[in-house]
Amino acid sequence: MVKISVKLRKALQTIRSGQIEAGLAQLAAIKGFEPQKASAAAEVAYFQGDFAAAMHLDEQALPFDGQWYACNVLVEHLFAYSRAARLSGNEARASQFLQRFLAEKEALLLPDHHLHSYRYQVAQHLLRLAGAQQLPSDAPPLPPLATGTSLEAFIPQLRQYRPKLTFDSAAGADYLLHFMFKSGTTTDVLQYYGLYADELRTENHHLSAARLYAQLGDRAAAEKALLTYATTAWFPVEHTQVAPMRVWEFPELLPILTSELTTRLLLLPKLV
Repeated sequence: MVKISVKLRKALQTIRSGQIEAGLAQLAAIKGFEPQKASAAAEVAYFQGDFAAAMHLDEQALPFDGQWYACNVLVEHLFAYSRAARLSGNEARASQFLQRFLAEKEALLLPDHHLHSYRYQVAQHLLRLAGAQQLPSDAPPLPPLATGTSLEAFIPQLRQYRPKLTFDSAAGADYLLHFMFKSGTTTDVLQYYGLYADELRTENHHLSAARLYAQLGDRAAAEKALLTYATTAWFPVEHTQVAPMRVWEFPELLPILTSELTTRLLLLPKLV
């Protein structure tokens, strides 16, 4: 792992605040930390719709993933990378990079569990590049339910496991929505989500709501859920994370990720 400088942290914070050009200029003026700078710049490029630049930058950053503490940076970027390759017709280039990436990891004689993780992720993304859908590494499907469990049926669960919380509160909703999104009647669950959305700090709730809204054809509501996610629930685990990269993980969201929406997501000042 690499401890980054105060100047680099400030530049990354500038980008997260929505001052993209100023932050990128600060990055360019900093000596060293090339993988870290490339990773942050790649995130900006993905959200600006410049997929060729994003892929090029990630090809400079990802081989040095060992310099990051959290593995979610690699996971999130690989999803964005393979999605970008498919959207831009660069599947062959991406396949070559992923195979080279894995070969370099194999040559390092890493512990077996590390190598297994690399092999698994690369294999999954090679399949994705070839057009495979609903792979084991994908989030489970989240289909809308016309006749799911009623909201009232979740109240006993709240009383049993979270007796200090109430159904009519953001804290209660934050707990119950984990289960409601999976088995509750979708229209009712989304209405319940909407009552407390601005207070929910669990990122999966906003992503689940956006996925369901998108499948129901309510683009405006799906976009609102993602914008709320970016400003209230997204949190960088690593300093180099400057944008809510998880939006690229879900096939249901890709049709609504227009250049206008991704630009808004990028420019919104984040909480951190």
